[in-house]
Amino acid sequence: MTRGTLLFRVFLIMAVPVLLVCSCFTAVTAQGELIPGQELLKNGDFSSDLLFNLYTESGGNAALSIQNGELQIDVNKIGRVGHAIQPYYDGFRLNEGVEYLLSFDAHASLTRDMFIRIQLNGGDYHAYFEQQISVTEEKQHFSLPFVMKEATDPAPRLCVNMGFVDPMAAAGLKPEDIEPHTVWFDNFSLTIKDVSGLVTDDSGVKISPIRINQVGYLPGAVKTAVITDLDADSFTIVRSPHGETVFEGTLSAPVYNPSSGEMIRIADFSGLNMVGKYKLITSDGTVSEEFPVNRQVYDKLLRETLRMLYLQRCGMELEEEHAGIYVHPVCHSDLAIVYGTNQKIDVSGGWHDASDYGRYVVSGAKAAADLLLSYEMNSTLIDNIGIPESGDGVDDRLQEARYELDWMLKMQAESGGVYHKVTGQNFPGFIKPQEETEQMIVSPISNTATGDFAGVLTLGARIFTDSGSPELAALSSTYLAAAERAWTYLEEHRNDPGFTNPTDIVTGEYPDGKAGDERFWAAAELARFTGKDIYRSAAAEMLASGEVTAELGWVEMGGYGLYAILSDQALSKENEAYIMAETLLSESIQRIRSGISVNSYGINRMNEFEWGSNMGIANDGVVLLMGAAIFDNEALRASAARQLDYLLGENAAGYCFVTGLGTISPTYPHHRPSTAFGATVPGMLVGGPDSSLEDPYAQNVLASCFPAKCYADSDQSYSTNEVCVYWNSPLILLISALTGN
Repeated sequence: MTRGTLLFRVFLIMAVPVLLVCSCFTAVTAQGELIPGQELLKNGDFSSDLLFNLYTESGGNAALSIQNGELQIDVNKIGRVGHAIQPYYDGFRLNEGVEYLLSFDAHASLTRDMFIRIQLNGGDYHAYFEQQISVTEEKQHFSLPFVMKEATDPAPRLCVNMGFVDPMAAAGLKPEDIEPHTVWFDNFSLTIKDVSGLVTDDSGVKISPIRINQVGYLPGAVKTAVITDLDADSFTIVRSPHGETVFEGTLSAPVYNPSSGEMIRIADFSGLNMVGKYKLITSDGTVSEEFPVNRQVYDKLLRETLRMLYLQRCGMELEEEHAGIYVHPVCHSDLAIVYGTNQKIDVSGGWHDASDYGRYVVSGAKAAADLLLSYEMNSTLIDNIGIPESGDGVDDRLQEARYELDWMLKMQAESGGVYHKVTGQNFPGFIKPQEETEQMIVSPISNTATGDFAGVLTLGARIFTDSGSPELAALSSTYLAAAERAWTYLEEHRNDPGFTNPTDIVTGEYPDGKAGDERFWAAAELARFTGKDIYRSAAAEMLASGEVTAELGWVEMGGYGLYAILSDQALSKENEAYIMAETLLSESIQRIRSGISVNSYGINRMNEFEWGSNMGIANDGVVLLMGAAIFDNEALRASAARQLDYLLGENAAGYCFVTGLGTISPTYPHHRPSTAFGATVPGMLVGGPDSSLEDPYAQNVLASCFPAKCYADSDQSYSTNEVCVYWNSPLILLISALTGN
């Protein structure tokens, strides 16, 4: 994934702080000295930069500025709920047991009630401290002491709920009764008052200096471990639990890794092929966690990562037999309104995209494509992951892909164009899926959604034809016809602008200013399946234009088109389009391998880790696997396996980045069902390190981290610890292609 791919997913919902990985912290409670009288806010007198921000929703409309040395909020429409207008401040911490003093001045152009809060910045947003205040035309000074009675929070939020608050409703008022007005604040201060009750906590994740694939290894695989900052020069592998030495080796010379700030040595024990459970011990006595070597080592991993997609299904009842504790009735099944019209349509089904319950065509297309390709690269039957369709003799990867593709059919308009997404106006709270009852809105058609639709429906049509399932094969003609109608729409709307959110919808945007790569993918898939010259010519034309890349993220989908061309057995290797595609894929592989060669962790990242870097690293592995298949190159396959090792624990953060797997895995992902059900869904690949620190939690607690360690196991840190179906999908593809399952 290119840097910034996810930057435009506007996540205003965040959640509970828990654990972090950073070179400057040992645990979430690490802190400087707490001094009575210490000021925790910056520029509370508004004499310089504006550090407050403004959140609006549910009809709230306001503007925030500094005027005459005061914070000024011009309320245009008060909205329908208390937090419809919410000025807020991030960037401080509250320590358990400490007494604080919050003070400020306030006045307004009319008398009104509001609530000052310091709250959890996500989850249920409950207040650590809340006070109703009545603001009048006369400036008042408020002085409000409170004690932090909950666990230390390194990234809470100070905010003012000044939308349509409960006292207004209790007085018989309606939102339309509240005229536009202005509120001013000044001299905001949050100071430490008394530290005598401070509760200290030294708990935290202890990361081993031996970074290893925590799930384990296939017998014939390359096997390495990264050893960090240890005074050791050799190692042994012992059988667990008896301690019998089965392998001895010499560590590589130490090399400084600037992305993690560590001196690194490599332990290579690829010669260990015996089935068993083992531990690695360095010559200075440091012992790794236990790891297995066997042929079934990734079976559970594959089941759980696939089952995650089932648990993200929308529009159907999830029953206990298959969903365990994550049961819920049918959700989001009411008719949705097509934006800007009175038309209502059925768009039930599909996968909840990520932490939220929105459904998005462009991201869903990538996820479904990865499942379909995972089957194409390894069609050994997988029919036991524990979904309702398991045990019917049809591969579960295809069953899951079908669930998404059938939903996409509902997102196609009569014109052939495809609606971009279906969501509410706002992100929901951290609630169960059936509890989001806001009116669903179908956002306008986009060329990117239409191109992705045509590409993935054609891919599905081709693979379902040869799946051995009469039921799936029968869908092939329906999928292909829909894809060709989408192609016709694309041809007629080449110059349409890219998608941006309508002004009153704030859910994930997935914006993309150019649709050439999506159109190329569609043409390449249609050419491969139908053999029609119209599609071959279109694909060749776009290749020659120079706008196609070999990437596999939802922004750049050209890599799927390249693979379609290079896998097309009807296309001569001397064909000009084939040669161009081969060159682009080769250049991409070379860039990836060049980056891998200078990073001791074996990944193509160094100084920058993008939002969703784990997906990007999984995608790199998929590109390498594509190259291995096209060029019959086992070295590329081994490099792809190294990407899997990284995701499963051989990384600077020291985590197996898949929930519920490995020795240390994320416990608090940014994921609404996990929070709402009170238990982390297993099998979810989290986003991973994000060196740009793109959420308030990360900015507050990871400010001094080395790039490779900018990760926090907190459901407040949506830029490092969220999950998405299209992050799981390349991992599923990697596992499927690298194993014999």
